[in-house]
Amino acid sequence: KLGKLVNMIKKYKLLIIFIILLSSKTHALSPEYEKQLYIGCYSNSKTYIGPDGAKIYCTCTVDKLSKKFSDKELDLIFKQKPEDIMKATEFATIKCENNK
Repeated sequence: KLGKLVNMIKKYKLLIIFIILLSSKTHALSPEYEKQLYIGCYSNSKTYIGPDGAKIYCTCTVDKLSKKFSDKELDLIFKQKPEDIMKATEFATIKCENNK
């Protein structure tokens, strides 16, 4: 059985690599988009949680959003009503509030 698995992996190696690469990049934000999100987050958050807390919180939040959304997906979210934006991004907020 192990031999069959090895042969199957060899046969489909390129397809497996392509799927892994494709799936790992489909939701990544561009570096420029990440930078803009961070700047907006930091300028709003530093007043409430201080510069060090804002740095940690915003880095975490941008990272979480980048892992889940592409630039286009986040643009669509940010065009929604404020309560819908909060609902779509609350997973990052909740996770990152615990890290500050």
